[in-house]
Order: sequence, then C-alpha cells, then structure tokens
Amino acid sequence: MQPSRRAFLFGRRVPRTPWDAFRQRLERVAQGRLLASDAAPGQARLTPARTEDVRHARALCAEYGVAMVLDGVSGADADAGRPVLRLDPSDLAALTPGPQAGQWRAQPGCRLGDLADAGLAQFRDAPAEATLAAWLAQAHAWAPGATAGSGVIGADVLLSDGTAEALGPFGQSDLRPLRSATVQRLVPALFQLSGSPDAAACRAHAAWPCRYRLDALLPAAPAEVNLAQLLLGHGGALAWVEEVLLVSGTPAPAAPAEPPPADLAGPARRLEVRIKDAFDPLDLYVP
Repeated sequence: MQPSRRAFLFGRRVPRTPWDAFRQRLERVAQGRLLASDAAPGQARLTPARTEDVRHARALCAEYGVAMVLDGVSGADADAGRPVLRLDPSDLAALTPGPQAGQWRAQPGCRLGDLADAGLAQFRDAPAEATLAAWLAQAHAWAPGATAGSGVIGADVLLSDGTAEALGPFGQSDLRPLRSATVQRLVPALFQLSGSPDAAACRAHAAWPCRYRLDALLPAAPAEVNLAQLLLGHGGALAWVEEVLLVSGTPAPAAPAEPPPADLAGPARRLEVRIKDAFDPLDLYVP
C-alpha cells in the first residue's frame, strides 16, 4: 500500500513526544541510517550518508534541544537531561588529492590506515581502523606551538548556528577572506584569548595543558597561525568537521615530556570555557 493511501485510510502517525517528532523528521530528510533504541528513550545514532545529512540533523537538534555527540569518542549519554544524537562518521570516508602536490582531502570517516598508505607519516603508528574524526578529537602531545606537526592545514567545519566555514592558515600567505559573519566575530575573540595571561601561562609550559589547542594561534617560527589546528583534541565539542586538508606531518609524542603543573589547571579551564563559548554558544556539541 502506498504511504499516501495508508495515511488516508488510517491517519498519519502523530508523534507522541517532541523526541518522536524529532526522529520522524530526521528520518524523512536523512539518507543515512538512523537507529534509536526504545529501551533508551532520547538516544539515537545517525550514520550520515552525505554531508547534508549532518546539516539537516544540526538544524533539527537546535530546534528540539537535542545534543550532538561524536560517536565512539565522546562519553556523554545525556547532558543535563537533554536527548542525544550520536553521529557515526564511518560512511563519510572519501579520500581525494588536494589542490597541491602532497596534499589530501579527507572526510571524517576516513580510516587512518588509508591515510598512512597515502604517505601521511603522522598516521603511520596510529590504529589503522580508527577514523580521522576520532584522531582529530583526541588529545595529542605536540609541544606548545608545534601543532603544525599534525599536518592539518585546513578544515571545513559546521558550527552550531549552521555556519559552514573553511578554517586554515591565517597570515600573510593566506589571503582568502572569512566568508561568514559568525567566523568574522569568532576569529577576533580567539586572538584576544591567545593574548591573555591565561594563554601566556599555558604556552610557557613544556606541555600544553588546555583541551583546545589555542597555541595554534601562537606557533613557533617558522610556522604560521592556523585556525584549523585549534581543533586538535577538541573532543567533538567545538564543531562538526566535514573535511580536512592534510599534508604529511610527524607522529605526536605518546605523552607530554613533562605533565603540566597543578597551578595551570585554573588558566587551562578558563581558556576551555571561553573557547567553547566562542565556538558553540548554543551548547549544541557535547564533549
């Protein structure tokens, strides 16, 4: 029986709760797989089949007050009673040559083994089946100011207000304007934070103590400022990463050479709160 005829004979299925309405609307627009457990109300997993699936999901999450969580990395099952949509990037796994020799464009579900096989040295010792999204979300022990070693030179991101923007080098060698008003406000706020006493205290230590790599705005010469590298270790809490532009880098150390002292906990935490607020004032992305 055709859906329209079924609806005529039996009536349309009326959502019982806002969560039911959210699920029904997402099922209609997403081409990827949406799984929700009746045993765990308010919990669902979306495996997007295309970039647009996540963009639709973001709009509905903002409308219905649903938190977005990067599946397999973030540990939150709920956030102050909010329902949660987990995003599994595994079907978004394209890997294509970048605009210049030695560069690669990779979607978030790309396997690290495939990246290593492409000649990207920073992934040679990484778990082959892990995704680029998971690698980017996890903390790395590059020394302060040395985030260029990651080989991340650009990232296309989806911010919580729906803004899609390309982040990357921010200096004399990069003359592209920031397209969106959101990022035109975000970037000055980040640079102001990078000049704060808290940032200076964190930058001076041998190991970066803050979750978010604000030291990407305070690079060691000859590296340039790179906004995309701020996402290293972000835990899925700042933005959804749609694609990353990569070159060969160096594997991160297994652990910091020297653990940060306890007196940096306060400065690091203050930076984390302000960076999170700058990127995600809607608190849509849950770490």
